Amino acid sequence: MDKCLSCHSPVDADRAEFLRETGRAVTCPACSSERPRLCLMEYGHKTAGYAVPVPLSREAERIALRAYRRAR
Repeated sequence: MDKCLSCHSPVDADRAEFLRETGRAVTCPACSSERPRLCLMEYGHKTAGYAVPVPLSREAERIALRAYRRAR
């Protein structure tokens, strides 16, 4: 089992594998410095919606959420 580089707690094998494959340091979720990305669903047609990731900025998130609420 892999250990977190910061707190030395055990890290899930799938998480450790993903972090190594993407070139990131192996850390537990509590020690991670990355924040989750905002993704909104876009339904351009009746079916088959797709996820649209929003850039990591407060202004982009504000604009995207405003447009998302208005479109619903």
